[in-house]
Amino acid sequence: MHFPSIFLAALLAVQLSDRGLCQQLPPQKFQTHPTRMNVTNWNHRRYRTSAAAERSEGIANNCKDLLTNLHDRVSVLATLDEDLRRRLENIENKMGQFETNNMGRLDSLAVQQTDFLKRLDTLDYMERQTKRNIDELKGDLNQERKKEEAIVLRTARETTDRLPQMVSNDVKLDSLGTLLLSTRSAVNELNNQLETNISRLSNMVARGFKHARRNNRQPTNFYDTRQPTEPLVTSCAQDVPTSNGILRLQLTPESDPFYVRCDDELFGGGWTLIQNRFNGKLNFYRGWLEYQTGFGNIGGEFFIGLDKLHALTSSAVHELLIMLQDFEGNSRYARYNLFAIGNEKEDYALNLLGEYEGDAGDSLTYHAGSKFSTFDNDNDGCVDCSCAQSRNGAWWYNWCDMSNLNGKYFEENYNNTPLYQGMYWDGFRGPSYSLRAVRMMIRPVNTDGDLQSK
Repeated sequence: MHFPSIFLAALLAVQLSDRGLCQQLPPQKFQTHPTRMNVTNWNHRRYRTSAAAERSEGIANNCKDLLTNLHDRVSVLATLDEDLRRRLENIENKMGQFETNNMGRLDSLAVQQTDFLKRLDTLDYMERQTKRNIDELKGDLNQERKKEEAIVLRTARETTDRLPQMVSNDVKLDSLGTLLLSTRSAVNELNNQLETNISRLSNMVARGFKHARRNNRQPTNFYDTRQPTEPLVTSCAQDVPTSNGILRLQLTPESDPFYVRCDDELFGGGWTLIQNRFNGKLNFYRGWLEYQTGFGNIGGEFFIGLDKLHALTSSAVHELLIMLQDFEGNSRYARYNLFAIGNEKEDYALNLLGEYEGDAGDSLTYHAGSKFSTFDNDNDGCVDCSCAQSRNGAWWYNWCDMSNLNGKYFEENYNNTPLYQGMYWDGFRGPSYSLRAVRMMIRPVNTDGDLQSK
């Protein structure tokens, strides 16, 4: 039994004993005597009885107060006892939980210890395997070293055997060196002669200007090898003989001449090629400056250049012809009866594109009005993207494209290329098929030409 319970029992015993004391005072019984002599005694007794009754009543009240007080204390002690009992139960429960948690942690530590021992065993095994592999590698290295030594010895032996031939080669090299020196001397002489001729020509020009000023007439143009009456050749549509399809054009008397490739077979001929691709040997993923001036060889793959293309289309109204071919040999064409691009300040925008005709599908009208874009000059109108970079090309992109004829050339997996990445025309084989060959050409619209072959 707990201490509060013992104390409670003691209080109950005191309470019971006090009750016994309170109950030991029985009511007094008095006898009455009718005699006068006993009246005084009776009064005296009555007085004593009354005092005893008052004293008994006081004791009873005291006992009652004591019992009430004891009852209150017993209630308080009972409450304290119940509270202590609850606290002890909580302590016992917490001790039990603590013991349970500790047991779980001990079990977890035991599992971790077992796992750690297994890992140690694994590391020991790996260490043994590593040592074994190192030993094997050492053996392999020794073998390779021996092979290399054998190769070095064999090479030295072969070099020794070829030594006479090498000596003769040295003699040949000396001869070539002498020839190069003599060639350099000849080149220096030619440079000197060229400088002399340039100086003489400058003097002649100066004398010509001086003579012209003296006679008040225009100076002779020493650089103009063309006769004054000879007309300018401005397009392949003119009836001018070509040299293997190559023609020299000069759009104005003040402009520089340049060479172009002509096509006299398609749609009546007279076409000037502005782009030609057929084998993928020339990279078309180039910057703004190269597309501006042009690149490639007009005898093979090339792009004429935006400056020349603007000069051509601004000198006369032109039409556009695009010839397409897939890897299965199927050919298609797209023809537009008007075509012109802007100048450099306009970013060579596709300012004029006429009506479509052909069997390849119209995949260029979508780009009408768009500016030209390259990977280093983005004019595609897309705020968060660069079509030239994402499409691996250069074109009149417009958020981005329905055609990409300057895109990447695919020789393998051409029929399953990444979407919009290849040299494609949406209306012919779609954006995941990279075409085998493309030709773009222009011609003045006044040319009378009919469809002859495709």
